[in-house]
Parts: sequence; structure tokens; C-alpha cells
Amino acid sequence: MSGDGQLRGYRFGERRRSGMFGTLPPTLVVVGAVALAAGWIAIAGYVPFPVSLGVLAVCGWLWFGKLHDRPAHEILPALVVWWWRRARSRNRWYRPVELIADGDQPVALPPVLSGLDLFEVEVPWVTPGVDVAIGVVRDRQGGMVTAVVKVCGDGQFGLVDAASQDARIDEWGSAIAGFARENSPVSRVTFHDWTSPVPIRDTVAQLESAWADEAEHPARAGYLQLLRDTSATVVDHEVLVEVSVDIERVPKARGEDALSAALRTVGEQTRLFAGRLNAASLRVESVLSAADLVTAMRVRSDPSVVEQLATLRRSLASATGVAAPRFGPMHVDDQLGAVVVDGAFHRSWWFARWPRREVAASWLDSLMFESGCTRSLTTVFEPLAPSRSDSDVDRERTQREANIETRRRKGFIVRRADQKAVVEVESREAELAAGYVECLYTGLLTLSARSASDLDVQAADLEQAAANVGIELQPLWGRQGDGWVSSLPLGRTLARRIGDRS
Repeated sequence: MSGDGQLRGYRFGERRRSGMFGTLPPTLVVVGAVALAAGWIAIAGYVPFPVSLGVLAVCGWLWFGKLHDRPAHEILPALVVWWWRRARSRNRWYRPVELIADGDQPVALPPVLSGLDLFEVEVPWVTPGVDVAIGVVRDRQGGMVTAVVKVCGDGQFGLVDAASQDARIDEWGSAIAGFARENSPVSRVTFHDWTSPVPIRDTVAQLESAWADEAEHPARAGYLQLLRDTSATVVDHEVLVEVSVDIERVPKARGEDALSAALRTVGEQTRLFAGRLNAASLRVESVLSAADLVTAMRVRSDPSVVEQLATLRRSLASATGVAAPRFGPMHVDDQLGAVVVDGAFHRSWWFARWPRREVAASWLDSLMFESGCTRSLTTVFEPLAPSRSDSDVDRERTQREANIETRRRKGFIVRRADQKAVVEVESREAELAAGYVECLYTGLLTLSARSASDLDVQAADLEQAAANVGIELQPLWGRQGDGWVSSLPLGRTLARRIGDRS
């Protein structure tokens, strides 16, 4: 990559334990503390040894055991929370219907969507000379405000050679790298690639409408007939990009409150980001309004409502940011391995492992274009300030080298993995010195189906497609509701709660 826009990423949870015993996750620290306390109490004679041995056995299983193919200490807290909610009948939510309403009533939302507010902010840059209202979501739990833009490519990426594809990837990375600076208010950039099969007749109707004013031509008629004869459905892609601003990082003008400053800042940062995306061979089609955000949320929550929402489009476009969320889900059932939202079943995974080898720029094609199902591929980027990158790489290199030296001094074998880790951190340090910037990133995948049986069949195909490109998917057991919300363009994600970010 070239210029100031150089970007280097590493995964949420990529950094592993270092030092002699490593930087342990909090769950292991608690398990170790309980085991030490149980041993000390038994030695002191306060409890019988068999009781203490039972506690130690449970701690040993939590430390070394696995559950659903994941470390027990990592997944057990989420399962305990899920079972506790189920015992209290909190996993299933129905939206109350007001038979009589007097004035403005609070909007009813399921627990996984609590703390979200939808605003409309007028900005002058979407259409020159006209103030256009854009939708902004405030997450009171995360302290974020988020604006969303709709992005598409120029259709040439798959037609150019490998070198040109790499150059375009560099340009896209440069657009994100603009946020990796000191005191940047933007804390997160999230890409949602939503794919769903739609009837081919809808595509043909759109083309016929676009060509309605043009003269008839045999080639055009033949092309439309070819579309009708080729397949009953076509895959529809929609890419939405979130720009999330941390309210605490926003500088306030005199007399300006924090929320007003954040709404002003997210609009300005979205404008700058849209300009960088347009310069990187991507086209920003629109900035979503409050009604657009509601429509996107409803369609992704239950794809069967597409036709229903088409009839409501005109009324939604005139809806305010307060009234629009009333079109939210009516029913949410958060199950252990799936979540049911109205008439759709959803299952979410996180990318537990990415390809370990160098891959081409088009390495995700088979997962993105050959799935044949309704799914949302979410990639979360968190740009890092250069000062944090420098301190992180210094600390990690010191820990890695100290780990190797300690193993040698104590007579342990130095593994190739340890040596490779040192080489990687040295390479990372060299890239930072060369002007690259860093970001954390993670991948989430949400599959939507009409029934539980369809969900299981399509999930197996999707996991196989991911494995073919070198991605290991791990289901979000006990957190399927959070996974579904992460697939929505609402500025909320559970990426920070996945993996060890030590």
C-alpha cells in the first residue's frame, strides 16, 4: 500500500498468551483464584478434602475442557447467562399492541435492542444547496452514534487482473486508514454485505422500467429473455457501511452538549469518508435516512416482509425518527443456537480463524457469491491510533522475547510457533516504521431462513463454503440475539466481546 493511507489489520482475539504463563483471560484468572482458595481452605482444615477436590476438579475442567468445540471457560459464561434468562422467561419477547394510545408512547423494543435511539439530522452536503435529513442511531449502552451509507462498486473488480485487484484493495484500506490517527472521534467502521435470492422477474421488471423510454432493440429483448430462461432467482447484494463515533471523544464547542456535538461530528466524518470511498473506485449511492434504516432493519430481520414494506415505502419516507421504529419486530425468541425474529430463523457465527496463508484479493468470492441463501457478512474495523500501535508492539515484542529466553533458561524446548511469533511482531514493527497504520478487525456471519430445517441445511453448506476459503466459523452459542443485532445497520456489535483482546 502507498502513501498515508497504508493499513495493516489484525484480528480481534489474534494476540495469544505471552510471557511464561501469558496474559490470561479474566475467566481463567477467576478459575485460578477459586482453585487456589479451595486448596488453601482444605489445607487449613475449614472444609473436608473431598469437597475441595471436587472444586479443584471443576476448576480443572473449566481450565482445560471444551464445550461446543470451544474452551469451556470462554463459552460457559454466555451459556450461564442464557440459561438464567430462560429460567426467568426472558428469552422470548412479544411486542405489546396498544389498543388505546394517548399521546406519544415509548417504543417497545426487545431487550437486545434496548438503549437504541433513532434521530434525523439535516446536513447540507448530500445534495448541494439542500438540507437533507440523514438517520443517526445512538447506542446509549456503547456511547456511540452511527450513520450509515449505501455503497456499491463499479462492476469491474472481477474483470481486472490480480495486480489491479490488489491495488483496489489498497485504496479501500486507505479509506479506512484515514480514521487511524490520534484523537480521532471515529472508533469503528463496519461493513454489512447482505445477500438474498430474489425472483428474476423483479430484476427483469427493473430493467424494463429503466429502458421504457428507449427504442426497442432485438439484442435487448434477447437479453431479457435469456434472464427469464436462465434461472428463477438472482442473488441481490446490498452493502451498507457504518461510521460510528465515540461520544466521549468528540470535542464540544462552547455551550454545546455532548449529543449535539456527536451528531454534528458523525455527519462531518461520514461526509469525509464518503469522499474517500468515491476516490477508491467505490460509489456511495446514498446516506440512509431514518426510514431507510428502519426498512433495512426490517428486511434483514425478516426477508419475507420485502413486498409488504414496498407498499409502505411512501409512508416510511415521511416518517419521523420517533415514529419509524414502530415498524420494528413483533416477536423475538432467543434460543441457544438460533434466534427467531417474526417469521425468520437466524443463526450467527464469528470468524474464529482466518486463512493462515497469503490469499488473492478475490479469496472470498465463493463464500460471497455461491452461497445461494440469505445471509449477512459483517466485518468490523476498529482503527488504532499510531501511539497505541507503537506501545502495543513494544509490549508484545518484549513479552515474546522474554518468553523464549525464559524457556531456554529453564530448559524447555523453544517451539517454532514462538519463534514465528517473534518474526511476526518484528515484521509488524517494521511496517509501523514504514508508515502503515493498524486496525483491529473481526468477521461475523448471520444466516436467515424460513424454517429451522432450512436453517440447519443451509448452515451446513455455509460452514463448508467458509472452510473452503480457510475460515473457521464458530456459532455464537447463547448469544444468537446479539449476533442478529450485529448484522443490522444499527451501530451495535459484539466484536469487542469475542476473543482475547489483551
